[in-house]
Amino acid sequence: MFLTNLSLKRPVFATVTILALVALGIISYIGLNINDYPEVEFPYVSVTIVQPGASPQQIETKIIHKLEEAMGQISGVKHIYANAQEGVAIVFAEFSLETKADVAAQDVRDKIGTIRGDLPQDAEEPIIARFDPSAQPIVSLAITGDASLREMTTIVDNLIKRRIETVNGVGAINVYGDIKREIQIKLDKNKLAAYGITTSEVVSSLRSENLEIPGGKVGSGDREITIRTVGNISTVEQFANLPVARREGVQLFVKDIADVEDGIKEPDSISHYQGNPAIGLDVIKQSGTNTVVVGDQILKAVEELKKELPPGINVEVVKDNSVYIKDSVNDVTRTLVEGAILAVVTVFIFLRNWRSTLIAAVSIPTSIIATFFAMKLLGFTLNFMSLMALSLSIGLLIDDAIVVIENIVRHLNMGKTPFEAAKEATAEIGLAVTATTMTVVAVFLPVGMMTGIVGQFFKQFGITVVCGILVSLFVSFTLVPLLASRHLEKEEHSKKGILGRFLNWFNNGFDNLAVRYSNFLRVVLRNRWKTIGLAMLLFFGSLMLIPFLGSTFIPSSDMGELYVAADLDSGLSLVAAGKITGELEKAINEYPEVVKVYSTIKSDKLDIFIKLVDKGDRKLSSDQIAADMRKRLNTYPGVKVTINQQAGMGEGAEVNFRILGDDLEQLQIYAEKAKSIMESTPGSVDVASTYKPGKPDGKIVVDNHLAADLGVSTAQIADTLRTLFNGVVVSQFEEGEERFDVRVRLTENQRTSLDDLSNIYLPSRNAPEDGGAAPMIALSQVTNTEFSTAPSVINRFDRNKEIVLSCNLQGISMGEFNKAFQDRIDKELSLPPGYRVYEGGDAEMMGETFVAMFLAMITAVLFIFFILAAQFESYIDPFSIMLSIPMAMIGAIFSLLLVGSDLSLMSMIGIIMLMGLVTKNAILLIDFTKQQRAKGVERNEALQRAAMVRLRPIIMTTTAMTLAMMPLALALGPGAEGRAPMAHAIIGGLITSTMLTLVVVPVIYSILDDLKVKGQRLKELPKAVSSRFSRSS
Repeated sequence: MFLTNLSLKRPVFATVTILALVALGIISYIGLNINDYPEVEFPYVSVTIVQPGASPQQIETKIIHKLEEAMGQISGVKHIYANAQEGVAIVFAEFSLETKADVAAQDVRDKIGTIRGDLPQDAEEPIIARFDPSAQPIVSLAITGDASLREMTTIVDNLIKRRIETVNGVGAINVYGDIKREIQIKLDKNKLAAYGITTSEVVSSLRSENLEIPGGKVGSGDREITIRTVGNISTVEQFANLPVARREGVQLFVKDIADVEDGIKEPDSISHYQGNPAIGLDVIKQSGTNTVVVGDQILKAVEELKKELPPGINVEVVKDNSVYIKDSVNDVTRTLVEGAILAVVTVFIFLRNWRSTLIAAVSIPTSIIATFFAMKLLGFTLNFMSLMALSLSIGLLIDDAIVVIENIVRHLNMGKTPFEAAKEATAEIGLAVTATTMTVVAVFLPVGMMTGIVGQFFKQFGITVVCGILVSLFVSFTLVPLLASRHLEKEEHSKKGILGRFLNWFNNGFDNLAVRYSNFLRVVLRNRWKTIGLAMLLFFGSLMLIPFLGSTFIPSSDMGELYVAADLDSGLSLVAAGKITGELEKAINEYPEVVKVYSTIKSDKLDIFIKLVDKGDRKLSSDQIAADMRKRLNTYPGVKVTINQQAGMGEGAEVNFRILGDDLEQLQIYAEKAKSIMESTPGSVDVASTYKPGKPDGKIVVDNHLAADLGVSTAQIADTLRTLFNGVVVSQFEEGEERFDVRVRLTENQRTSLDDLSNIYLPSRNAPEDGGAAPMIALSQVTNTEFSTAPSVINRFDRNKEIVLSCNLQGISMGEFNKAFQDRIDKELSLPPGYRVYEGGDAEMMGETFVAMFLAMITAVLFIFFILAAQFESYIDPFSIMLSIPMAMIGAIFSLLLVGSDLSLMSMIGIIMLMGLVTKNAILLIDFTKQQRAKGVERNEALQRAAMVRLRPIIMTTTAMTLAMMPLALALGPGAEGRAPMAHAIIGGLITSTMLTLVVVPVIYSILDDLKVKGQRLKELPKAVSSRFSRSS
């Protein structure tokens, strides 16, 4: 081997090369960002347009339809999602993954620009933004205290928010429950009617006051004077003296028709912390920054702020994702260290030599540290996926070193010098070790190249494993033989001491096992077809157990957090919603496992974050607590509660089904039937629908003919009603560096019911012939009021209306539930043409992921064959190794069933990993067999010798890998349950595949060898016949 020879001849060069890799790795590790998940660029672009006062139906017809038509023409658009709410249109365009997000955003911006003139005039400018999955709150704060919410809002705006915004890496801060100051001009409709003043006159007059406008410059020669027209208002009281109109020669002022109040803006949210009123802050980091570093700096700023806050004002950290990330990183690191220790102990037990054990063990930290350098070059971060790759790689990283050092020790025991043993042993095993490593590369490289959203997340996982094992191969061919040649000596295994006696007893027993295995193999080779039949029976028997395995996308994890969401009755006021939330909070706080409760409330929806005590300090799992809490909270009238956990790659309902169609009323009927089916399907909890009846809707229907006769226009009516009941911001009041809105609106006691509409008057445009004042027309003269209930939200998917049904699952896997639900939908719900049910959410992603996984497995099998064919220079021999792959499935399926794990994304990764692991063992066996046969040893004898010689490294690597997986399988840390199924599949598959590989692979090799010999004879038969014929003639 070139690398080995170079290392042995130039030890200083080899040493400094390894040290350089380690140094680069340490430097790279320091510079690696730490996040929860890999930074994935999603080609999603959102368009948000606000039209104050517009109903969801108006938003849909006047804005969303136009946006959908325009965005549907853009190249690369896969799906268009739309959401029409009261006064807001939100449209998402999903592009194909190969589309660059910047390019997609610019294409959307250009296309929206071409239709801007077709949108309603009173609609605000479109807000176009890229979707950034990392733009999620990393720290949530709650500000509580003895002061009023208005006073606390001032403290938040002037001190807390400004200080946190200065933290490097903070991108934005969302505030909930704050009370904003607002200067309110409260109109009296009776006085407006008495003076004959219109709302448009009031708005126009006020907008022309309280101004400061530059007027240019005057001057000559060397001096200039800047001119400014200043009409600023310095006190709130001055607004009362602003002129609004003249009637009959008399100037009328604001105080004649309205009251001026230094009040508060109507709140749109409420926040509670630990049952008390609070102001909530969600801090969002900038894209590409280090979550842990930014989180630490925010916490540091909070500690500094606590010293500056007035007495009685408190800032509490509600949620800190950076702590969770650090805990998970520490858990993975601990798992990694524990696995490494167990693997090293395994090596020592088999080799009985601390020097050889330490030489093999040094490959683990060296390989991991050097892998950090590769991660930095590739732009990776330290996240759950890359760290999971490193923890899984522990057994792989030491595998090559174990095989090499075991072979060196074997040659050393033959009487060779350490230098000769290192050189010859590495050369003997070099091709086999290279092939085994390349097979693992062939398995994980396709995983790192999977398509789809999940493929983007698993890119860092697969590539990190590949980098790690390639580095370990390099270390095994350089550092291991170098250290062995300098520090390894033949040692007599002492029988002194308990440890020495145990090691000798163990290894003597293992040597006897190897002899018995060799003898057993002799019997097996005489009963080959019986052996194959038994192996096939086990394999197909295990396949028959697959239906008993549940299937899910990502296993549930106990993060110690629960998220409660509730849809409230339509039309409920914000104050009433706050009272209901208070009742729910009291019930939640009665659970002894609950540490923190933080709520944000809007008029029709509330969200509650619950922090539980650490997993090790409670008897119940978060799933069990959620199940009990779900039953209790749903007993409250007017509330429909759903409870989710922050699991895997996000949070939300586990099951989602879209029902698509054109008519919302018909769609709602079908959705109700489907919802009933979902609720009655066993295993469903938290069943919910996105359809919301909405608030009671009062339609003011204009009699166009009568209004025209009386001189009143529809636009005049609409503008008057919007000003009186919704309010219009006409100016801003400046006080120091702060600016506050000035809003004109009808006083509160004149807008409590629809009856207040009857006393509203509008001036007629039909001026009297005598030139007097225009007559005032009562609104009730030209309009009728109709009552209805309209949906408060209209969702759309690919230009169809949609209603999404969702639920969480309890006591059933996603695959089982989806099949049962879909079967019932097909039988019980008859949909007309144009209506369809579309599976979405985790189930859709699970299907796409499993297809991608299957393609990755096919690709892995194909490249394993290429590698083995290249190594053995044969198209037949690789099959004797590759047919060992199904043997791994037996143990993986049995293991998942035994521990109750579902077939999930993580267990699929474990099964794929097994493909590389089981071929490693078979390669070692067949490679030595072929070496022996090349020396003239008979085939079966060569197989038996290979069995005796290679049994030790095979059992060593299998035991080391199994023990390295044990900490992961036990799932002791936060969120470790999600990673455990991968270890379950690997451990079970390794155990059974190793036992069966040691028996089945020699049998298959001998059968294929016989077929190859027969094939060769058939090829030579025509030549033999021709030769005999020639001699006879």
